[in-house]
Amino acid sequence: MLTKLLKSAFSRRASATPLIERGLALYDGGDLDAAERVLGEAVARHPHNTAAVTNLALVYIAQGKAPEAIRTLERALAIDPRCAPAHTNYAYILRASGKLEDAIKHYRAAIAFDPDFAGAGQELLHTLLEVCDWQGADAMAGALRDRIACTRSVEWMPFVSPLTAIYLGLDAERCKAVAAFHANMHVRQGTTLGPQPVRARGPDERLKLGYFSRDFRKHAVGRVLHSVFGLHDRGRFEVHAFSFGADDGSVYRDAIASSVDRFVDVHAMSDEAAARAIADCEIDVLVDLMGHTSGSRLGVLARRPAPVQAHYLGYPGTTGASYIDYFIGDAVVTPPALQNQFTERLVRVNACFMVTDGAEASDLRRIARAEQKLPEDAFVFSNFSTASRIDRGSFELWMQILDAAPASVLWLARANPIVVETLRREARARGVDDARLIFAERVADKAAHLSRLGCSDLALDTIGWYNGHSTTADMLWAGVPVLTAPGATFASRVAASLVGAAGSRELVVETPEDYVASAVALAAERARTRRLHAALSDARASAPFFDTPQLVRDLESAFETMYADKMRALPAGL
Repeated sequence: MLTKLLKSAFSRRASATPLIERGLALYDGGDLDAAERVLGEAVARHPHNTAAVTNLALVYIAQGKAPEAIRTLERALAIDPRCAPAHTNYAYILRASGKLEDAIKHYRAAIAFDPDFAGAGQELLHTLLEVCDWQGADAMAGALRDRIACTRSVEWMPFVSPLTAIYLGLDAERCKAVAAFHANMHVRQGTTLGPQPVRARGPDERLKLGYFSRDFRKHAVGRVLHSVFGLHDRGRFEVHAFSFGADDGSVYRDAIASSVDRFVDVHAMSDEAAARAIADCEIDVLVDLMGHTSGSRLGVLARRPAPVQAHYLGYPGTTGASYIDYFIGDAVVTPPALQNQFTERLVRVNACFMVTDGAEASDLRRIARAEQKLPEDAFVFSNFSTASRIDRGSFELWMQILDAAPASVLWLARANPIVVETLRREARARGVDDARLIFAERVADKAAHLSRLGCSDLALDTIGWYNGHSTTADMLWAGVPVLTAPGATFASRVAASLVGAAGSRELVVETPEDYVASAVALAAERARTRRLHAALSDARASAPFFDTPQLVRDLESAFETMYADKMRALPAGL
């Protein structure tokens, strides 16, 4: 979404040639190779046109051609050192490569050179969150809220993503409006195939499921689901996977490709061609696994390639899309009280919406704390969320817990050197010895990672705007109890769903005060903590969270319900 917003903000305003407009139309339609050719021609004809050069870089970014994008953006900045979109795009590449300090400098330069160019604001906000610069993030969030308050929606919505709207705490109606704006512009941009007719099936004919994602790879979604597709009842379902992500050669992609009836790579196809490929397979229920996450291709779904379209798992909120009919949740993440936050019809599965795969937790080995540089006699609290999910409020609660439980440490994932120093500084500012924060190095092997998590006594969830999702699932599969408190949005309720379904409902508390008191009490009563570990281990034989085959059955029931609803809605005689 970032590149599209930058392109819309800049080039549509400053396009110098019809070639640029044509290239952008191809870009919008997902035909990146053609867009590259056309914008390359625009640059050849107009070598000093910053719009042409900057938008060619956008195409390179979308294609994953980082070196070409960097060279092209450096050329744009040489032409115009004050070009805000070029600075913002350059910052995007730097951020993706982990050069966060440099990215922040370029985002700030974009804002300084063009205060009215809003495209850099939310990207700077999220980058500041990635380095836990809460003061800077608060200032940027305040600036965005001020812009929202004093300008028309058409002026600020292009520059506020649906996820940013959730972070800013906008009310449900405005969050839906932002999501709808970004989702439904694909309807305005694209053609349509249909909608596709509902296929009349014979009594023994299988329902055709299609999963649509770029994350059939080494990614949280791929890791969570990579064994799930093979668990579908092949007597009732024919399973297709439509992938628009590059082949990363990982075991996850291989496992998914080999476990479905048909794996279709639509990575190089335009949105129109990808939609036709899905329609040609006569998919009955198309399941989007992306929503508004990075690299999504809602333009394909906007063409209605399947009669029933649903969102599942990938994005923690409404898509706002007029062409997505259903959103899959459960009684905890999507209770009736949250219906007003969604434009889709909510379908709730019986126990837990997130189907997780415990195959890599089947043979965990015991790891000594010394291997992880953890003190043997300390009570080890842990949180392995990405740095951007560690909000100021949660961190302050953690410091209160450490202060009240002096024989404890906090074990965190090492995100980047900036975060390590920032969190150490924040701990000292709250009177906590920063040596009690211990940072774990990145481990590539998932089974090894799950094994080391067992060194933790209790996982402390983030209980701000976004809590632990796949990281919570990892802890539970590793046998580590997780303490959480649900919030008022889907994004802040996922851990409560998982923890409750794992049989640990006593660790789902109501308030921050309960959260602190529970953590301190468990650190003081280690026998009770050991009982929680044992109970979680025993729950693997009975709790819904660990029964992956049954969770797949529940998902299948949801798909059949959607299809039956669509059949009932048909006019009589069809």
